[in-house]
Amino acid sequence: MEYIDTPCVEKVQLQRNLKVNKNFVQGNLYIYPASLLFKCDADDTTTNGFHSIPGGEIELCHCHIESIERLPLTSMGTPLYIRCKTFLVLKLIIRKERDANSVEKTLNRLSRPVSLEEISVLNYRPASVNSQQSQRSGWHVFDISVEYERFGVPNSQWVYSNLNEGFKLCPTYPKWLFVPKSASRDTIVGSSKFRSQRRLPALSYLYKTSGAAICRCSQPCVGLANNRSQEDEDMITAIRKANPSGQYNKLYIVDTRPKVNAMVNKAGGKGYEDVKFYTDVLYNSFPIQNIHVMRESINKVRDTVESAISSSSFLQGIEEAGWLKHLKIVIDTAKFIAQAIAVEGYSVLIHCSDGWDRTAQTSSLAQIILDPYYRTLNGFQVLVEKEWLAFGHKFVDRCGLLHGNPDEVSPIFLQFLDCVYQLQNQYPMYFEFNESFLIELFDLMTSGKFGTFLGNNQQTRESRTLSERTFSLWGYMWENIARFMNPYYEPITTLDRRAVLTPSTEARDMQLWTKMYCRYDISTEAKSSLEIDLEAKKKLDKVEEELKGTKI
Repeated sequence: MEYIDTPCVEKVQLQRNLKVNKNFVQGNLYIYPASLLFKCDADDTTTNGFHSIPGGEIELCHCHIESIERLPLTSMGTPLYIRCKTFLVLKLIIRKERDANSVEKTLNRLSRPVSLEEISVLNYRPASVNSQQSQRSGWHVFDISVEYERFGVPNSQWVYSNLNEGFKLCPTYPKWLFVPKSASRDTIVGSSKFRSQRRLPALSYLYKTSGAAICRCSQPCVGLANNRSQEDEDMITAIRKANPSGQYNKLYIVDTRPKVNAMVNKAGGKGYEDVKFYTDVLYNSFPIQNIHVMRESINKVRDTVESAISSSSFLQGIEEAGWLKHLKIVIDTAKFIAQAIAVEGYSVLIHCSDGWDRTAQTSSLAQIILDPYYRTLNGFQVLVEKEWLAFGHKFVDRCGLLHGNPDEVSPIFLQFLDCVYQLQNQYPMYFEFNESFLIELFDLMTSGKFGTFLGNNQQTRESRTLSERTFSLWGYMWENIARFMNPYYEPITTLDRRAVLTPSTEARDMQLWTKMYCRYDISTEAKSSLEIDLEAKKKLDKVEEELKGTKI
């Protein structure tokens, strides 16, 4: 509360539709420790054709605020332009400049906490003390040992290693690591030392049908001198031979960076594998761009949604943003991995630079393509826990949850969710969860309300005892599960011929996620293609019912 100088400002003008300059509604602005609340005047909820605000209120978590810009003074007062991570844009016009200064200063401070403790103090609490959701609910959705048991590990080829207990081997990895049984302690430790951030090759997923594995790591520290590590070479050999289909199988190394980026990294002492030092290894580079390119791309999408006033300018803006092209490359990379596993029977080792952005995207998406379990509500949550939380995606940095370097912010997890959405569109009955689940997950993940996504790795979350002091996002999701179920879901098993997906990345099949990016554009009411598919199926079902009662 010490940062809030002016908790309430009256007669504030709010503009939501920025494409219509005179579209304003008046109300009071309230600033609380965790959120901002705009409450319309009772008789002003539909003024001047303004789209009515449900309940006459808009509440905004401070952590959702991405930027605040002061615009030139007008006759009505001082405009503050607020852009949110959820693609909501608000323009507030405050009559008194003194109040505008206070609001700007307060929101800048509250939207940029300096520590995880500061966020956790303002963490979500149930609205009622009688809520069925307990503080512990959701924190035990994921047990890494249970998940590995599901695909048959440990076994004769793969075993648990305790070398990372206490996070001694790699601070950003999970405590539980599964590695080839033939890899010695010296091999594991030596390989870790040779990899960026000590993120050694470790088992992520085992395809039970063939025994082919998906492993993940970071780039090797090769440098311009083409340094070698015998331990790392032995580790890669052990992974290849752990495939029971035969010790002479090939192993794919999938580098998810453009080749030029990997070459530039060599100048910094890192780089990529030289296949002449690794036996029966096939190196493949996929041009997924870095966090800076992705940040620029999504910002262009945002700008287009906010400013385009015609269909042609909108389509041109989306094309120039390149967002759909980036999604295509991510999905194509995941398809290659899934093809290698399910069709060729080869194991795959995935990495980017440090192994916590593009690696997480492609590894997760490949597993969704391969395994129907990850298309269920529980399975998808397990996948996020394993690939993103346990293996250390930098959620705090990438989502800008704390005051820090803006160059670290990037829509990596959003991009993954968008890829999942593209699969949902093409396979509307193969996912147990609906589009609303993905949108809610993104909104709550960036809100700072829950402890699940606070911290850049498992070690940080455990050291801050977040599971004891905050609520789990998964607990909230399960409490509201009815909203997230796909009524047309058709369960299939891994033995079903339809189990492995074959998504298309042709231009005609890649669609802008309007329910995510355009949901606050009140001039449009775009429907998702999934909704269109479901509506079409309802109509078809109705026709079939009518035909059943018709005598021919």
